[in-house]
Amino acid sequence: MLFTTSIQLLPSLCIFMAGVRYAIAGSPVEHSLSPLLLAIVHDHLTSIKSKTTSDFKILKLDLVDTSTIEDALAWGYAGSMPNSLSWKLTGAPFGKFRTTELLAKAIAASGEILDCSVLLESKSTKSLQLQIQEMSEKMQSMANSKLPNSVLNEEIWINLTSPLKHTLVSNAVSTIDNSMDILSVNCLRWDGQGWFCGTFDGLGVISAADYHGIDVANGAIIAILGGGGAARSTAHAWVNGGGKVIAFEGRRPLPDGDWIDGKQYDGKIDVFINFDGGDIGTNQEAIIAHDKAELIFEAPYSLMQGDAEERISQLAQGPFNGRWLLVSQHLECWSNFWTPQLGDMLPSVGLLLTKLAYAEAIIESYTK
Repeated sequence: MLFTTSIQLLPSLCIFMAGVRYAIAGSPVEHSLSPLLLAIVHDHLTSIKSKTTSDFKILKLDLVDTSTIEDALAWGYAGSMPNSLSWKLTGAPFGKFRTTELLAKAIAASGEILDCSVLLESKSTKSLQLQIQEMSEKMQSMANSKLPNSVLNEEIWINLTSPLKHTLVSNAVSTIDNSMDILSVNCLRWDGQGWFCGTFDGLGVISAADYHGIDVANGAIIAILGGGGAARSTAHAWVNGGGKVIAFEGRRPLPDGDWIDGKQYDGKIDVFINFDGGDIGTNQEAIIAHDKAELIFEAPYSLMQGDAEERISQLAQGPFNGRWLLVSQHLECWSNFWTPQLGDMLPSVGLLLTKLAYAEAIIESYTK
């Protein structure tokens, strides 16, 4: 359910940069939907003429295939990589005519979608008043944070994916949370003077769970299979949000830490997430937790097929496609880190998923 609020934006947060260069860095990244999501959200925000400035531009979108954090930061300074990576959605690199044209068609299609599909509407039990209160508290928190709020001609935004999330540990980068402590950084921002970082995978999981009616603050139990950066971020955020975590070892174990509240449960599982992808293996406890879970997410995602309505129908069925987690964490990056001053103008999780389905379908229709 999409709602608007009358929250007054804090004066110290009302200034915005003129342009953004964006990349998703890690390996592999050629399949990533993050650049498309960024373009869709940008189009949504700039269509709200009465509130956003007209000079908010995307200067560059890119894919940075690398296994070192140094290469990701180097892209930020240089603005390009020696070899351009072909994007799986279009079969051509960013900046090439084919990708530019298909991206424009996708954004145009998504821009025509103003309402969330009924199949993807929120099942949250939170009242509108509570949602408004939470938004107000978030904006106040951002006002008191270390995030930059000066006028800039250009900023750099980077999302990190595997295997980079655990590799950034540096005093030269200012963290707005404890993402470095838990070795799970998935978002970077350069303000012209320094780098900032944070972790938003876990907040995205909470947002997606809340959208489906699971209230973490009431002690909801999440079962996590896997131990990578996204799993650590999720465990940390879930416990700090008032929930409990059960960890099952997959390809990697989830390390013990303060974010783990307990590994025992009474048979009730609210959410199960497989961060490893594929079959959950032979761990009988994990299989039982999976089968008992009220809500199941598969973290990885792959290219879908079909028209927009067929895609939406697939997204509405569980186990829920990894696009739910991708979209949710992407919105958390915007609202907590990149543009907290525009938090009340962002699309809902369901609306962004709906827009994404139409955008992907348009691209596929030209690439069959």
